[in-house]
Amino acid sequence: MKVLYIPNKSEDGGAFRSQKEVISTLRESYGVTPVVLTYQDRNMSAWCRENGIETHTIGYEPFMIGGGCTKLRRFVKTMLIPHYKLKRTRRNRSAFEKIERLVDFSDIDIIHTNVNRDDFGQQLSRKYGIPHVWHIRETGSGDYDCIYLRKNSIGYMNQINGFFIVISEAVKNSWAKRGLDKAKMRRVYNGINLSVYPENIKHDFNRSVLRFVFTGTLCENKGQIQAIKAIEALPEEIREHIRLDFYGGGAQSYIDSLKRYVSAHGLDKTISFCGYTDKLNEILPEYEGAFVCSRNEAFGRVTVEHMYTGLAVVASDSGANSEIITDGENGFLYRSEDLNSLRDCIIRVLDSRDKLPDITARARKRVEENFTKEINAKNIYTVYKEVIEKYGKKKT
Repeated sequence: MKVLYIPNKSEDGGAFRSQKEVISTLRESYGVTPVVLTYQDRNMSAWCRENGIETHTIGYEPFMIGGGCTKLRRFVKTMLIPHYKLKRTRRNRSAFEKIERLVDFSDIDIIHTNVNRDDFGQQLSRKYGIPHVWHIRETGSGDYDCIYLRKNSIGYMNQINGFFIVISEAVKNSWAKRGLDKAKMRRVYNGINLSVYPENIKHDFNRSVLRFVFTGTLCENKGQIQAIKAIEALPEEIREHIRLDFYGGGAQSYIDSLKRYVSAHGLDKTISFCGYTDKLNEILPEYEGAFVCSRNEAFGRVTVEHMYTGLAVVASDSGANSEIITDGENGFLYRSEDLNSLRDCIIRVLDSRDKLPDITARARKRVEENFTKEINAKNIYTVYKEVIEKYGKKKT
């Protein structure tokens, strides 16, 4: 089976890491032959060359763009829509010319697009009659609030010659409400590579100060300010027993606003900003707890990573978090965007020190049984077989 993969333009987030794991695992375990198209010659292209995978840089542009981390940035992006449309038209015309010279589409069995923002795979699928598997990794509203550059985008997506892979029930329901064909959706949870994390991780939950981590892009929708304000709202005698470190990049203006808030409210000794790192698998075992405060988490790859590394996870009950975590069983949930609920949840964690070893052990087991890259690849391969059976080229 030969699959043409179209990764997302950004190479910084969980979607990019998931794509590499999908490609490598399907190749090793199921004999899938990958061909990878990239936006530019960067990390993905280098990774493909290192692993002997055919790859071509063609410079396609998405038909959805992130709305921005602030109201001002969204306003500016909205005003620039004509510019984005013109840029997209020019880039994609050039991309088509390149790819048609480089790839023999008669050998391609499936086109697999990694994120909902890109429709280049949809265009190729319709032109060449090749089945299309389209990964939907965002709810589309409430997480990144995407702006559409194509009229009747949902109708266009519904013309898919294949299936949508949605990464959670929350994502499935969100897109179904906006008209995406539910009958063409297949829910496949993300998976992580367990082998990159240390074995036998031990945490001392009886420490005087419990160290919490908050990872991922720093932006309004991820809820960093909620964690900061909830810690500020803790009684001082409780707050002195918690520390919080942020890891991740983002719009500098937003990061600066968070830092100013922390400094202005005397939280410098409690909260730190550590910047972006690609060594999270090495860093996470140093902590005892983690925050996931997203407004509408599509899946929560970081949630699963935190659970597997034995951290006590405090997460909002929105999006897919409640599909992954059972409150009090393998983590802690609070009412989304409810500051008092988050504050009380933090207190509950600190008061549950004697229960945390069992809670985190159950969390780790849940990941091992449901959210590994091997399980993810097996389920995706099942979708591949189904899409070929239903939409594949008919032999004459």
